[in-house]
Amino acid sequence: MINTPILILGAGPTGLMLSAQLHRYGAPHVIVDRKPGVTKVSKALAVQARTLEQYRQLGIAETAIEDGFMAGSVRFIINGRVRATAQFGEIGAGLSPYPFLFILEQSRNEALLLDHITSRGGTVQWSTEVTDLQRNSEGYAGTLKRADGTSEPFQCRYLVGCGGASSPVRHFLDMPFRGATNEQSFFVADINLDTDLEKHGLLLVFNQSDFFAFFPMPGHNHYRAIGVLPPSIADPDDFSFDNLKTHIEENLGFPAKVTSHSWFSAYRVHHRIADSFRSGDAFLVGDAAHIHSPAGGQGMNTGLGDAVNLGWKLAGVVNGWASPDLLASYSEERRPFGVRLVHTTDRAFTMLVSKSAIARFVRTRILPYWLSTVLRFQKTRRLLFKTISQTVIDYRKSSLSDGSGSRSVRSGDRFPWFEWDGGNSFEWLSNAGYIVLRFGRAKTGEIPDWTGPVTVIEVTGQAAAAAVKAGLPGRGAVIVRPDMHVAKITAG
Repeated sequence: MINTPILILGAGPTGLMLSAQLHRYGAPHVIVDRKPGVTKVSKALAVQARTLEQYRQLGIAETAIEDGFMAGSVRFIINGRVRATAQFGEIGAGLSPYPFLFILEQSRNEALLLDHITSRGGTVQWSTEVTDLQRNSEGYAGTLKRADGTSEPFQCRYLVGCGGASSPVRHFLDMPFRGATNEQSFFVADINLDTDLEKHGLLLVFNQSDFFAFFPMPGHNHYRAIGVLPPSIADPDDFSFDNLKTHIEENLGFPAKVTSHSWFSAYRVHHRIADSFRSGDAFLVGDAAHIHSPAGGQGMNTGLGDAVNLGWKLAGVVNGWASPDLLASYSEERRPFGVRLVHTTDRAFTMLVSKSAIARFVRTRILPYWLSTVLRFQKTRRLLFKTISQTVIDYRKSSLSDGSGSRSVRSGDRFPWFEWDGGNSFEWLSNAGYIVLRFGRAKTGEIPDWTGPVTVIEVTGQAAAAAVKAGLPGRGAVIVRPDMHVAKITAG
C-alpha cells in the first residue's frame, strides 16, 4: 500500500517541474507515468526567459543553456526570396539575466529536470498507470498498475493531473474542457536541411498556399520543421516521410535538400481550457488544464509556470507551514493567464496558416517588414520580449496580493531583475521560501499565514541604490514569495 500526501500523474516537463519544486521543500510525493521514460520526440521547443529564471532557482539554468541554441534572428522567405530579417540578439537586455530567445527541445528539458530530481533522491515510477480512481474521506484512492503486471493500491491526500491533453484526472473530475480543434493537420519533423542559407536563427517560409517554419537545433544543418500537412497525404496517421520530403523540397521556393530525418509526426492544433484548474483537492496542471497553438512558444513554459506556482503552495500545506486555504490561489492566479493565452495564440496561429486573401496579404506583405522595422527600436523590442518571455505575468488581482507597492512595482508583480557592480537582484532569491528584503534599516514585514523558511536580507550600498532605481523603496521592506513574485511592500 502506497500512502503519500501528493500523487502526481504525468512525468512530462510539467510533472517533473512540480516534483522538482516539491523536492526543493522536502515535501513527500509520488510521481508516476505510463510512458517507459522521458519523451524521445516532442513538438515543444522554446524555453522562455521566465522558465530559465525558474531553472536558475533550481541551479540548472546554466546546464540548460549549454544544451540549447540561442536564436539570433528570424528570416522571412516569401515566394523563395529572403524579404526581411528581424534581429533579436539580446532583445530583453536589462530585463532578465536571459534576455534572448532560446531553443531547447522538450525531451532535453525533461532529461534535465529528471537528473535534478534524481540528484535529490527522487524517482519516477515509469510504465505505471492509475486505475480504479475514486475519492474518499482521506483524499483519493486507486491502484497503480505497472507494465510488468504487478499492481499496488494507493491513498493520497492531493491528486495532481499532469498527464497532458487526455488527462485521466480531468476525465475523472468530469471537468469541461472548452474550446475547439483546428480543421487542418500539421506535421513536425527533425531534419537535416542542406541549404546555402546561414544557420543562425528561425526561418519562416511563406508562399501563396503553404507555410513552413524551421527552428535551428544543435548540430550541423539540423532543424525542427513544422508546416501544414499537404492535401496529397490523405491519412495523417499513416504516411511515409518520402511524401513529406517531396512536399517540403518542392514548395520552399529556394534551393534546399532534405538529406535525412530522425523522426516525424502529424498532429492537430487545439485551443481548449478547463473551467477550473482545481476541484476539491485535485489539480490540473499544464496541458491537462489548457492547450493552445504553438504560436509564440508558450505551451510548455506555461505548464512549467503552473508547476512552480502550485509547487510551493502544496509543499507549504503538506509541511504544515500554511493553511490549506492557500491552495485556492492556484487556479485563481493561473487560469486567467491561461484564458488570455488560449485566445491570443489561436488568433496568431490562424493568421499564420489561414488561406484567406487577407491573411496571406498580412503574412507576406506586412508582417515581415513591420517586425523587422519595429525591432530596430528599443521600446518595441522590450515590449515584445516582455510579452513572449512571460516575465510580464503578474498576480496583482490575487487574494495573496494586498495592493501595496512602491512606484512601478506592486504586490503580485514578478520581482524585477537589475544589476550593480558585483551583484544582481536574483542572487537574493536563491533560497527556498519567502525572502524579506530590508532597505534603510526598516522593520521586517510580517508574512501572513506562513511558518516555513524565511530569509531576511539587509540591502545597503550600491545594491540599495540599484533597487531604488528599479522602483523599490529607499526605506521599507519587500516580501518576495517563493515563486519570485512580490507579496508585499511596506514603507518606513
